[in-house]
Amino acid sequence: MRYRLEHYPLIIEQDVTWGDMDAHGHVNNVVYFRYMENARVEFYRRIGKYEFEERTGNTLVVKSTSCRYIASLSCPDRISIGARVTDMNDEQILMQYIIVNAGTNQVAAIGEAAIVALKYGDRVPFPAELKARIRELKSERT
Repeated sequence: MRYRLEHYPLIIEQDVTWGDMDAHGHVNNVVYFRYMENARVEFYRRIGKYEFEERTGNTLVVKSTSCRYIASLSCPDRISIGARVTDMNDEQILMQYIIVNAGTNQVAAIGEAAIVALKYGDRVPFPAELKARIRELKSERT
């Protein structure tokens, strides 16, 4: 598969919990979005998004998101979740995610989110300062 965990500058790990599963004994599809959110929040933390938001009043919000399911997960799997930004422009960034079963190294899902910037509820250009920090994070991994 062309998606490989090592191509993602941010990787977090977590356990699949019993509560993540549905009646069919595998992780419910909506939970994958929570996994991606966990990686996005850590990505934001590493680029200083929260301090930037407090200082400037600019915030980032998800405009759209999607997930393609590849293989099922269940408790007690351990997963690795990768996040990377694949496109940046003045309007938005495109963040991609990969969810991998850490025990089998099988890709379980691929997702993405378009993220825009707001200030006091109005769209604004994506902040150059955050784009520079995203580039720095990317270069730390390569």
